[in-house]
Amino acid sequence: MLKIILTLTVLAFSWNVYAISNIESSRPGLPEEGWSGHIEFGFDGQTGNKSEEDYSASAKAVSRHGDNIYLAILERDYGTTRGIKDTDDSFIHTRWVHLLNTKWAVEGFLQWEDDVFDNLKSRGLIGSNIRHVVAQDDKVFSLSVGLGGFLEREVLDLDTYEQESKLWRVNSFAVYKHQLNDNIGISATLYYQPNTNDFTDYRTYMTSALLVKLTDTLDLKLQYQMTRDSQPAKNLEATPPIDNHEVNTNYQTSLVYRF
Repeated sequence: MLKIILTLTVLAFSWNVYAISNIESSRPGLPEEGWSGHIEFGFDGQTGNKSEEDYSASAKAVSRHGDNIYLAILERDYGTTRGIKDTDDSFIHTRWVHLLNTKWAVEGFLQWEDDVFDNLKSRGLIGSNIRHVVAQDDKVFSLSVGLGGFLEREVLDLDTYEQESKLWRVNSFAVYKHQLNDNIGISATLYYQPNTNDFTDYRTYMTSALLVKLTDTLDLKLQYQMTRDSQPAKNLEATPPIDNHEVNTNYQTSLVYRF
């Protein structure tokens, strides 16, 4: 079993040939009627030659009533290196899903986020999608794709000034989930979000996760995420100059309590 877990961990962390925060559940199949959700906590740290601490927390609540599913996610991440803050971001997402049949669904969503060290003062959006289940074996695996769009308002803090933009983006995505056995599940999610007026301005989000069931209510989650922003924050006149990377990666180990 240990060898299987280690192998899958390597696969999950190297799956960057591949919301956004991990909005999609790691387990295939629709939620049951009524309320469900989870609370997640993560901590990474080092002492000695390096002094680093990173804390993360998130909560997800899902409510299903017939063909309507309601979802809300809150996330917070904070970290320091040698006592100096170097991680500070928040994320809020709410979504309504209406099932048309076993294969098709329509969705509407609202989202807000900030990231101090990505010079993102705020990013709010409202949009909708249509989702199609390409293939599935209930409770074992599923492959879904979606297409829609959203209106985005973004404010960047570039030190000497703030840059505000309002634009429409296409929202396209693919989600694969697979329950390997009763205790281990994997998932991979890809988002591609170009500006409708300029397709050279785009963002991609690629996430893979490994979920290991520890008890009936407690899971261990290993997650890897890569994001690409073709036009990251930039202000060479600032002190120090702002010239953010197009590609950023993040990996995290956390405990998930399900209810």
